[in-house]
Amino acid sequence: MSAHPPQTLDAATEAAVGWLVTLHSGNMSRAEQHGFDAWLQASPQHRDAWERLAAPLGMLLTPARKAANTVGIGSLLGDTLAHAESRIRQRRRLLRGALAVGGVATAVALVAERYTPLAQIHADLRTGTGQRSNFTLPDGSQITLDARSAADIDFRPGHRRVTLRQGALIAQATPTQAVHAPFVVATAHGQVRALGTRFVVRKEAQHSYVGMLEHSVEITAADGQRRELVEGCSARFGVGGITAVLDAPDAASAWQHGMLEVHDQPLGEVVQALRAYRPGILRVAPEATALRVYGSYALDDTDRALAALAETLPISVRTYQRGWLVVVEAASGKKS
Repeated sequence: MSAHPPQTLDAATEAAVGWLVTLHSGNMSRAEQHGFDAWLQASPQHRDAWERLAAPLGMLLTPARKAANTVGIGSLLGDTLAHAESRIRQRRRLLRGALAVGGVATAVALVAERYTPLAQIHADLRTGTGQRSNFTLPDGSQITLDARSAADIDFRPGHRRVTLRQGALIAQATPTQAVHAPFVVATAHGQVRALGTRFVVRKEAQHSYVGMLEHSVEITAADGQRRELVEGCSARFGVGGITAVLDAPDAASAWQHGMLEVHDQPLGEVVQALRAYRPGILRVAPEATALRVYGSYALDDTDRALAALAETLPISVRTYQRGWLVVVEAASGKKS
């Protein structure tokens, strides 16, 4: 298959990119508004370029704003989108490059998705990049969602079910006897029924993780296998059944306090955890993903976390586009 050379932007589209980030920056002045209006009216090519660029952005952001206005907890999403738009100005150079390579819709989706998971816009509960939120459920139970997480709730009579669609949560369940219905957290890989109070669940690609913080839960995997998990223990479950793991529940839930606790985990998993807290793109080279990592890292300061990793591992961390793109690579011979 032959490679196609990257496309270049014509002058009208180049200008439209600039107006796009200005209009969605949240700080557009009256003079800038007049300038945009004049530019738009100056040429049919300008209007065509603007419509090609602005239409995909409208399709992405309008449903999100509607959800934010109609769902009480959606204000969190609205705040996230407002933050995203205010930061787009700083990403102009990246957006321009993405347009040249992959087209308008791809570039707009790239920017929006890195602030709010667009596939989860219609979830009942959700968080954006770098956000953790606490929610009180109708029965008084509480859940905390990690960054870039989403869940649906079903609290009809006789039901207390939370379905984790993405990311991780910590649940503190009101006792069953108080409401006459079991408290269940479900994922695509099975479900966890609370026999006690507090536990952490994380949805991963091939399975889900559960760690018991207080008392116990009963796990039912997708294949029907069941097992009780007691305080201080952890397991993964999915189509292959239930497997005990050594990951300590306290470490697995440290994100609640803004920390990433790592004990002999591959760098690829560490980078994946940091992605939920960093707008932009964080890439790790395949040859570096298996490096073993130990330590504690601040999730709310990913620059600091990446610098600490570079100090303790044989890797290089290269930053581009004012931090929007970060590439982590193996640096042979740097550290043993």
